[in-house]
Amino acid sequence: MTEPAPFQRPDLHCHSLASDGLLSPADLVARAADYGVDALALTDHDTLAGLPEARDAAARHGLTLINGIELSVLWGSREIHVLGLWVDPDCPVLAARVADQLEARRQRARRIGARLDKAARLTDSYAKACALADSDTPGRPWFARVLVEEGVVRDQRHAFNRFLKKGQSAFVSTPWVSLEQGIQDLSAGGGVPVLAHPQAYNLTRKRLRELVRDFRAAGGQAMEAVLPGLTRHQAGLLEECWRHFGLAVSGGSDFHSPGQKWLSLGGLPPFPPDGTPVWRLAPAPGRVENAAP
Repeated sequence: MTEPAPFQRPDLHCHSLASDGLLSPADLVARAADYGVDALALTDHDTLAGLPEARDAAARHGLTLINGIELSVLWGSREIHVLGLWVDPDCPVLAARVADQLEARRQRARRIGARLDKAARLTDSYAKACALADSDTPGRPWFARVLVEEGVVRDQRHAFNRFLKKGQSAFVSTPWVSLEQGIQDLSAGGGVPVLAHPQAYNLTRKRLRELVRDFRAAGGQAMEAVLPGLTRHQAGLLEECWRHFGLAVSGGSDFHSPGQKWLSLGGLPPFPPDGTPVWRLAPAPGRVENAAP
């Protein structure tokens, strides 16, 4: 008999103002509750700062909050993202990694601002992005908003294509930690390492399998395969990978803002009935915060 799922409408990947989302952690949790989400993982980029506020909001709204983070790592020279689900925010190893990642983001943001000032003929791009983000580590989406507000580009996609994506004048690479070290640090923090949005890296089938192979060999335990908007071809490739490499299956919307009309919190396809759902790998019941009674 199949074990019943503990959650009816989970969303295990989303972002708040603590990184590059547009909602505060409390507003994000409230919106998730409004959309019927009963288990939410807050996975901000390279930071755990939003978790205390989200935890308090989850207790008020009666949903399960899962401590999470989305760590930026390097696989060779390519930036890859790995989620850590059910992490312990008080783990010294993880805290040290977060501090290093945030400093790398801070230095990158300053260099992006300097390049934009020159390439787009702006003034104080870094300070303006910091003001929008209410942070001194703004990511590229905040610089894209600066470019839109200054009338340099039509929209954020135009900003990335003209200035911010790889190969353009304001792109700055970051010396992230290696895939292997990132997974090791997430595991030290009690987390379940999950390969985030594998279809988003625009890899060939061969390279995707190589990535998943290396992720698994480094200690990765699950991959996102339950995602909104996948084509049949993409879904088939992801299923091939998690089955072949024996990974558990995770899923999330990667929600950033209400303006993303093509997705909503909790709007996921069903989890595969014969796959291992990622919550079976949760370290201990005590690490699932604020479970509804």
